[in-house]
Amino acid sequence: MKHSSLLKKTISAAIASAMLITALTFPTEAAATTETAEKAVKTINAGWNLGNTLDSCGEWIGLYTDGKPSSYETAWGNPTASKKLITTVKKSGFNAVRVPVTWAEHIDDSGNIDKEWLDRVQEVVDYVLSQDMYCILNVHHDAGADGWLEASADCYKNNSKKFAALWKNIALRFRDCDSKLIFEGFNEMLDSNNSWSDAKSADAYKAVNDFNQLFVDTVRKTGGNNAERNLMVQVYSGSCTEKALAGFVLPKDTAKNHLIIQTHNYDPQGFTASDTEWTNMTDKWGTASEKSYFDKLFTRLDSFAKKQGAPLVIGELGADYKDNDSSRKLYAEYFVKAAAYHGIKCFWWDTGKMALFDREKCTVTHPEIVKALTEYSTTDKSADKTDKLPPPKVTAKINGSKITLKWNSIEGAYCYRVYEYNTEKGKYVRIKTVKSSSCTIKKSETSSRKFIVCAVSKIDEGYKNGELSKAVKV
Repeated sequence: MKHSSLLKKTISAAIASAMLITALTFPTEAAATTETAEKAVKTINAGWNLGNTLDSCGEWIGLYTDGKPSSYETAWGNPTASKKLITTVKKSGFNAVRVPVTWAEHIDDSGNIDKEWLDRVQEVVDYVLSQDMYCILNVHHDAGADGWLEASADCYKNNSKKFAALWKNIALRFRDCDSKLIFEGFNEMLDSNNSWSDAKSADAYKAVNDFNQLFVDTVRKTGGNNAERNLMVQVYSGSCTEKALAGFVLPKDTAKNHLIIQTHNYDPQGFTASDTEWTNMTDKWGTASEKSYFDKLFTRLDSFAKKQGAPLVIGELGADYKDNDSSRKLYAEYFVKAAAYHGIKCFWWDTGKMALFDREKCTVTHPEIVKALTEYSTTDKSADKTDKLPPPKVTAKINGSKITLKWNSIEGAYCYRVYEYNTEKGKYVRIKTVKSSSCTIKKSETSSRKFIVCAVSKIDEGYKNGELSKAVKV
């Protein structure tokens, strides 16, 4: 998430002097697994960001505090993260937590990490993993408007060794964790002009692709569970625009089916934000055109992901509270439902006016938004193959001039459709729709007739056929 007011980040001398290479100490409990990226994304229900916590940064923190991890963690107004908070998040229906981390003030020029900081990062990661939740661990404000990582050829030339060393040390520390830990290379990398959405030149897209490739190569070389760990790679600035997507190249990987693409979306920003100057502000959402925008967006992202051959997640979404939870609920519900229909899962950015939890009390503050995010994240196209109503068991009997078809009632059925085999067309053709569990059909001179029946459920998009019954002959 953008924080344009941050001071330029530097490494203070006091912290730099305490740098240690701690990659091989205190490994988290091992549990080898090779869950694919597709399986992981499908298993994720709803995601939540521990925003403005371990990603808090700024030169002033090192200069005017004791420089301890807790001073950084609380610098932007949040309390230190607790296992109780993560438990509350889990009990609310989320099963994935993104843990943004800014490393700049905690590493030296060679990418070595301060031991005390890395220990605290692991402690928070373990809060998540110990509760059988997915954890996405990243490099956050090291990129972005004030970061040392920039989408440019010069930055790649000057900082690629430091970036690789940082990820080597992170990867070695966590390599024994199972596949519920997912690494994310960097967050919202921008060009030298700090251009959001689209870069000013093609060189910026190439730099992002180069950093993504370096991230993947570096992690894979550390071995252990990292050899097949699922990794997230970002599009330029986390953007969803056609130009940004077109400039993205999926990294080559020695592991098959273990890469996940991440983008972000805070549209429409007049609704989701409180202080934008480039658009009209509003506290309402839900017009037909706004819904259509998300329908088209996720159709485009779905097509992009399929072309890349990797699943996609929305790593950040959110809307500021403006005494408008009815609109925020509608926005959250529609967003995650439209995304999930295309197999895309979403992570709410939780902090400030977007916060859904009281982190001190570890309670839910906006339950309707949480409910919308967690209950509407599970309907995707693949569900069409698995959540159909079961087939009825049909019997047929001739009564004089009529044929009577009967079947058992199916729970959840809105109505039933009856089909007869048409010999001229060579297929079954619907002849009746009824709400009862029987129907009568006029007898004809045809020597043999075949019928099938299916239960029909009513869904938001219309109606959906259940499993077809076995054909009955008359």
